[in-house]
Amino acid sequence: MATNATRYLEEVLGVKALNGDRPLLSGILQTRDYDQFEIRGDTGEILHTFRGAKLANRCLVGDHVYWEKDQCQLELRDEHPLLVGTIELTRPARYGFTSRKTPLYLFTPYDSRYPPMIVGSNEKDKSRNRIGLVKFETWSELSMFPRGALQMILGISGDLEAEKKAIIHQACPFAYPKMSFEPRMVPPIADRKHLVGYTFHVDPQGCRDVDDVITIDTIDDGLWRVVITISDVAAFIEDGSATDIMASLISQTVYDHSGYIIHAMLPKEYSEGVCSLLPGSTRYGVSLEFLWDGHRMSESKWYESVFEVQRSYTYEEFQSEVSVYQNVTKAITSYLAKEELIDAHEWIEQLMIYYNKEAGKQLKQMGSGILRRHSDKEKERVQWFRDHLPDWKFLAMSSAEYVLSEEKDTYHSGLDTDSYAHATSPIRRYADLINQRAMKWWIHTSHEQRQRDLFIVPIAVYTLNERQRVIKQFERDTTFLTAIQSGKTKVKAIVVEKKEKIRESDGTVEYIVRLYVPEWKKTISGFYTKTGEDYIESKDGNMVFYIPIGLEHEIQCSVNWSSRNWKERLVIQWEN
Repeated sequence: MATNATRYLEEVLGVKALNGDRPLLSGILQTRDYDQFEIRGDTGEILHTFRGAKLANRCLVGDHVYWEKDQCQLELRDEHPLLVGTIELTRPARYGFTSRKTPLYLFTPYDSRYPPMIVGSNEKDKSRNRIGLVKFETWSELSMFPRGALQMILGISGDLEAEKKAIIHQACPFAYPKMSFEPRMVPPIADRKHLVGYTFHVDPQGCRDVDDVITIDTIDDGLWRVVITISDVAAFIEDGSATDIMASLISQTVYDHSGYIIHAMLPKEYSEGVCSLLPGSTRYGVSLEFLWDGHRMSESKWYESVFEVQRSYTYEEFQSEVSVYQNVTKAITSYLAKEELIDAHEWIEQLMIYYNKEAGKQLKQMGSGILRRHSDKEKERVQWFRDHLPDWKFLAMSSAEYVLSEEKDTYHSGLDTDSYAHATSPIRRYADLINQRAMKWWIHTSHEQRQRDLFIVPIAVYTLNERQRVIKQFERDTTFLTAIQSGKTKVKAIVVEKKEKIRESDGTVEYIVRLYVPEWKKTISGFYTKTGEDYIESKDGNMVFYIPIGLEHEIQCSVNWSSRNWKERLVIQWEN
C-alpha cells in the first residue's frame, strides 16, 4: 500500500514512485548560480532543493532529472541553446588537446546558471580573451568540466560591439529557421460580431506589429458604444504547433532603446502580417465592449469580432487632432485614472490597463490563466517607490511576476487589484497569448461546461518569470553598455534598499545596496562592507559613505572586464 508521502507525490505533485513506498523525486533542474539548485515539477512547483555542484552530478539547468542516492541522476538531457561567454585564452593553464590537436581552453558562460566548460580554439593571439558562442556537447564522468564545441567568435572581450552582440544573443538564444511562413487563414466564423463605428489605432511612428484598436460609435446623443479590441493571434497560432512552441521559448519580443525590434516572438508573416491590425484588410479580434454616457461606463461584454481599421495615428497626431473621438477617449481615460489626463500615451495606456484588469477578473473567476502579482518582498518595495519616486508606476509594473490565477495571493500592489493580467499584447508576449486562448475558451463554453472542464495553462509560470528576468537583464545590460559608449557614466542615484548579508568566506557583515538611477530608469546593486548602521566602506577601504534609504548620491560607473557577466562587471564608485 502506498504511504501518504507517496500518494502526495503522485497525486498532488505528479512525481513518480520507485520500489513501492519509496518516493522518487523527478522534475526539471533549475539554478541561478550552479551552486544552489531546485528540482521543479512540470508546472513549476519546487519538489526538492539542494546545494553544491557536486550533487548536481553533471546535470545542467533545464535537464530532466530525478533524485536518488542523495544526488541528481540524469533522466533526459535538455536541448541547450548556444551559450555566449569568455574563452579564457590569457590563462596560463591548458586543458589538453582535441583529437585534432586543437588546444583546449576554459570557457566561462555569461549565464551563471551554467558551469565553466572546456572548448577547443585555434586562436593564435593569446594576449586577449575572446567572446565565443559554444554548444554543449557532453560531460564525461572522468572530467571536472563539461565539453563544448566552439561555433563562432564574436570578437575580443571588452570590445563594445562584440559585447553588444553577446548581450543580444544571451537574451535571444532561440531563433526561427530561415524560411517563409504561410499563416493558416481563419475560416469564417458565424458568431463573430462585426464592429460598427470608427476603428483606429494609436502607436509610435512606423509601428508594424499593431495589436490593439479602439472602436467608437454613436448610439444616441451623449451615449457611445466603445470597443477595445486585441488582435486574435490565437486564431492563427495553433496551440502546440511548431510556431507556438518556438514562441513559448522566445516568450517575449525584444526591443532596443529606440524601439527597434531585435528579436520578435512571432515571424513577420504573423506579427506584421495577418495578426497586425493595420488598415487595408479584414482583421480579427477579441473585443471588450462597454457603453459610455459621459459620466460612467456600463454594460461591458466580451466577444470575438471581425472588422476593418479606418485610421492609423501616431501619438502626436492623435494628441493634436480635434475630434469627438479624441474627446471621448480623453473623457473615458480620465474617468478611469480619476484625474484629468492630457497626454495621448496616457489615454492608450489607461485603456490597455482597463482591458487587462477586466480580463484578469474573468480569469480569476475562472480559476484559469495567468495573472500578475507582487511578492510580499516586492509589495514593500512598491510602497516605498510610491512614496518617494516619480517613476514609481513604471517600476511597480516591471517588478511584478507571473502567477497562476488559481493561486490565493494574486495582489498587484502597483494597480491595487488582485486580478490583473497581461492580455493586450499577444503578438509580443506569450503570457498574453495563453490568456487570450483562455478567454476565447470562456467565450465559447457554456456555464455547465465550465463547471466540468478547465482551461489548462500549458507552460510553467516559473519559465515565464525566468524569461522575464532574462529580458530585464538584457535591458539593464544594454543601458550600461550605452552609457559606456556615450561616456555618460556619472549619474545621480537614490538608495532604495539595503539589507545585511554575512560573507561566507570570512564572516564579514556586508550591505547589499540597491540604487535607483532616474536617468536610466533602472535599479543597480552592489556589495559593500558594513561599518555601522547606514554606513558602508568604499571598495578600496579609504572612505566611508552614509547610505540611509532615500538619500541621493552621485556615482561613477566603470567596468571590470574580467568579471563573468555585466551584473558583476559594473563597478560603482561613490562620489560624495
